[in-house]
Amino acid sequence: MKKGIATRSKLLNDAFKLFSEKSYEKVSFSELEKASHISRGSMVYYFKNKEGLFLEMLKTMIFNKSSVKSVPTAYRQSLLSFYNYFIEMIERDRQSLNDMGIININKAMCNIEMSALSNIPSFKDEALKWYDIENNIWCEVIRHAIEIKEISTSANASVLAHLFEKIYLGNSFIGVFSLSGIDLREMKKDFDYLYELIKL
Repeated sequence: MKKGIATRSKLLNDAFKLFSEKSYEKVSFSELEKASHISRGSMVYYFKNKEGLFLEMLKTMIFNKSSVKSVPTAYRQSLLSFYNYFIEMIERDRQSLNDMGIININKAMCNIEMSALSNIPSFKDEALKWYDIENNIWCEVIRHAIEIKEISTSANASVLAHLFEKIYLGNSFIGVFSLSGIDLREMKKDFDYLYELIKL
């Protein structure tokens, strides 16, 4: 059982690395076999085909990485602790990908997302669904912060949720063009500034 989980995880990591460097059409099963040292038979067993592997890689390595969904409940009791934990989580994800040889997490994700837009018809809808889920989590945390009077009671939770999420997405986009990806110090500065404007 543990071996199967490890094999599946290795395949997803190796696929992420390959798809971050080459477009979907240009990555073959042969290249995946060579990169992972895992047979085509095993790949088919776990993911059925290349599209299945790509879709699972999108879910695991894109939609679930650096997502506010992963912030534990204990850190959702305060807006300040929520976004600080989120920043720490992104740093851990970045370090994990650095260890795999991926220096710029944002460039890697952008390359994969562009491939997905061109080759996976459902990707656009899935990405919009992801944004809605993320935004709703920000909303819940901000509403709670208003209720406990951490931030101004006149604050608009919906508008603030969009602002916090857009700060993250904007910094992620800028990170695509830098050497090492998102500047988390800059993002924290943006979050802190917004927080100072609304805190009581």
